[in-house]
Amino acid sequence: MTSTPKSTRKWAESTALASVLFMGTVAAPAGAFAADAAEASDAPRFDEIVVTARKRTETMLDIPMAINVVSEKTLEKLGANDFTDILGTVPGLTAYQNGPGRTRIVIRGISNGGGNDNDTQNQETVGVYLDEIPISMGSMNPELSLFDLERVEVLRGPQGTLYGAGSMAGTIRLVSKKPNLNEVEGKVETSLSTISEGTENYSVKGLVNIPIIEDKFALRMSGYYMSNGGYIDNVLEGHEAKDINDGSSKGLKLAGRVQVNEDFTIDLTFMHHDYSDNGRPEDVDAAGELSRNYPSFDGYDDEMQIYNMTMTYDLDTVELVSSTSFFKRDIINPRSLDQFYVLVDGFGDLVPHELIDYTQTETFVQEVRVSSTTDNPLQWTVGTYFDQKDVAYQNTWPVPGSDAIMPPASGFGAPDDHLYYGTDDLTVKTFAVFGEVYYSFDKFTVTGGLRYFNWKQDISSYVSGILAGGGTTDNPAQGTADGFNPKLNVSYDVTDDMLIYAQVARGFRYGGVNGSIPEAECADDLAEVNVSIEDTKTFDADKTWNYEAGAKGRLLDGRVMVNASYFYIKWQDVQTSRRFECGFGFKENVADSSSHGLELDVTAYLMDGLSLTVGGSYMTSTLDIDVPNLNAFEGDRAPYVPKFAMNATLEYVYPLTDNMDGFVWANVQHTGHRQTEYNVNHADYRDMEAYTVANVRIGFEWENLEVSLFANNLFDDRGVVRALRRAPFDPDGAIRITPRTMGITVRGNF
Repeated sequence: MTSTPKSTRKWAESTALASVLFMGTVAAPAGAFAADAAEASDAPRFDEIVVTARKRTETMLDIPMAINVVSEKTLEKLGANDFTDILGTVPGLTAYQNGPGRTRIVIRGISNGGGNDNDTQNQETVGVYLDEIPISMGSMNPELSLFDLERVEVLRGPQGTLYGAGSMAGTIRLVSKKPNLNEVEGKVETSLSTISEGTENYSVKGLVNIPIIEDKFALRMSGYYMSNGGYIDNVLEGHEAKDINDGSSKGLKLAGRVQVNEDFTIDLTFMHHDYSDNGRPEDVDAAGELSRNYPSFDGYDDEMQIYNMTMTYDLDTVELVSSTSFFKRDIINPRSLDQFYVLVDGFGDLVPHELIDYTQTETFVQEVRVSSTTDNPLQWTVGTYFDQKDVAYQNTWPVPGSDAIMPPASGFGAPDDHLYYGTDDLTVKTFAVFGEVYYSFDKFTVTGGLRYFNWKQDISSYVSGILAGGGTTDNPAQGTADGFNPKLNVSYDVTDDMLIYAQVARGFRYGGVNGSIPEAECADDLAEVNVSIEDTKTFDADKTWNYEAGAKGRLLDGRVMVNASYFYIKWQDVQTSRRFECGFGFKENVADSSSHGLELDVTAYLMDGLSLTVGGSYMTSTLDIDVPNLNAFEGDRAPYVPKFAMNATLEYVYPLTDNMDGFVWANVQHTGHRQTEYNVNHADYRDMEAYTVANVRIGFEWENLEVSLFANNLFDDRGVVRALRRAPFDPDGAIRITPRTMGITVRGNF
């Protein structure tokens, strides 16, 4: 049997798809593109987009802030399965990833930095919410299905007044569709695709909405199953395997709405999500592109349950909202340390085993707020917030047979055949009071906001084993913080369809407690930097001040929508990590940095059925001072932040028959150059070149049926989203965008 070279297959796939796209395009009525100016004047205006970003119902163009909304229709065209699929479509929003469920979100150059994904003290800088429920978690942001969402709201810039800690750079809100009290609704969607150099993906999704008692009680149920194909091969002799990073996700969501009376509504939600894969989507430089050469297993399991009850009471002049949530998440995150067996004498005969992180999180959240609902010039929102998060974390390296080779290993407090065993048990409690006031006069609106917060963390850390310095350490500790976060915004309505604004706002992120450092093993390192053990126990909060000016609105009789902003962010007391030669380290506040840039997105109806969206950002994010422990200097660019990023989407919808429309949709996303460290002299510095991704979709809509063919990453680019930094026991590698994926989606509504 003769095999086809990969380059030939890639050329054939591209040619075949281009042919399909060409035929789909020429099927459109040729005269459509010859429409005259009079016809163009009849093009539709943009609809008002309703959002709840400020915890009150408003239209997007009436909110004087930088906000992007990704609609349900756009999510379907993108084929978006989770929020990482929209990253290239929102100016100023980027991320770097270790795989699904292990994503660090970056807005305007502000991120939570490096370190272990499972670090319980590595807190997020971007808040992620499912409706009223905060679900963000440091470097382990859950990637829930976007099926049956009404929209995704991306709020750029600090949201410290209404959303508090964790939103010092911005907030992402996943807004679900609510049960319909009066109509039976349903949707079924299935998709089948194949990955270049990999295996197949397939998914089945469905929902049904049933009014149990008309106008009084309805249930909305949705579920999904997605099988994700792999494309990373293990080429190690004796361990050869294809497509080892395949995985699956499944979930169920139940929502109920009770209309107690015309003023009182109760919404109940339960969601279960379960994701697992068989290996990280990373290749190893020494093995070649999309390949790796180590034997141990590093699959990932992520399971969560979310419960929420939201009660809304309309009191004529005000609206009272109470949201009660419980969020439980269990993560198993193995990490390969195969190089240890090569680098350390005497371990070559042992079967390599991965380091395993177990994290269990339980979070309770209660928020009560009241908002004015009159037409008066003075409007306001005030509320209280409380949460308690309990985290149990275990970091363990079981190596069967290690006690026989290194007998003392079992005498250092670790279980048998464990080179390392550590735990963190912590409870974090937060209380806050917040409010915003909006006063309008003439064409001006002045907004003032303030949040008081009180935060407390109790943690007990235990480490043992020979790799913990040959001893055991039990380290109970506590961290506390309180303070205020202000906001001031002034906007001016230039016309009924255009406003300009200026804003200053403060964001913050809590500090934390460092793990124990054995004084005997690290005495020389501590002395070199003139730091005592006491100095390393805690680190402080960092904060951002955001200064911003922008304009947004509709032009040309509503056929063009513009959203533009300029920002300057001062990031003070940045939390950074210092590593010692002894193998231990701690977080400290020794850096200041700043970001400034431009963000722009424009959407236009060019003619009947033809629309174009163009967006992008240009920013610089640099250090303001020298930071010796990062081997970085004033003016060095921040890691993982591209100077330039852009996206463009063209969509053409045209009639095929009286009750059937065809469509052609194309999207291009460009991400600029990034690097892994501030300075090229850092030992872990690696470049990540700019890359461009093209996505296309063609199809038709016939009554309640939609069928489409698609290709994501049309030209099969191998762009790097994260270059894996060197470590003593890890090889160099990279995580890349998914290779070209071609397939078909069928969607039906009833």
